[in-house]
Amino acid sequence: MIILKGAKPSPFVRKVIVALEEKGIPYQLENLAPFPKTPELLAISPLGKIPVLQDGDVHVPDSSVIIAYLERTQPGPSLYPEDPAEYARALFLEELADTRVVDVLGPLFFEKWVKPNVFQQETDDAVVERVLADELPPLLAQLEGFAPDDGGTLLSRFSVADAALCAQLMGLVFTGIGLDASQAPKLASYFDEMLARPSFKSAMPALG
Repeated sequence: MIILKGAKPSPFVRKVIVALEEKGIPYQLENLAPFPKTPELLAISPLGKIPVLQDGDVHVPDSSVIIAYLERTQPGPSLYPEDPAEYARALFLEELADTRVVDVLGPLFFEKWVKPNVFQQETDDAVVERVLADELPPLLAQLEGFAPDDGGTLLSRFSVADAALCAQLMGLVFTGIGLDASQAPKLASYFDEMLARPSFKSAMPALG
């Protein structure tokens, strides 16, 4: 049995859950938080981050590495396009989600969830307001350019790009902020369609 170590509030854990569900791989989610960075965590995740996938005696850290590993152990259905151009685009969109999107949404998640729930600290409303006013709108405008015109997936079929991007966007739902359809209508429509998939329903943390 595959064991996924992490917690659903992490977008990177959600990303791997979506991949496991889409591939139909049985797994068990074992709660593991990145705070504090215990010797046990660092032994299986040298960067001290989640998720970590355990497959027998093998421990695989990092969401992108985990999905690449799963692709080798269970190739079908593939989460990577066969066409070289689409394959490159899928990898780019995954990287965009894991970097640029995290840079903007990460502070919202930290202020709205991590501080009150992990560190028992108050949310800095000024940080939240700054991100919502200055940083989120340009990001949504950029992502709107990648969203499909008429529904469906980012590429010709579901891929790691969808898993990565929507796992990050789920943080807007989880933290109660929401995705403003007036700012990015195509993105919002695409996101709603992805959230209806069973894989994303399995990955969504409990609200409230």
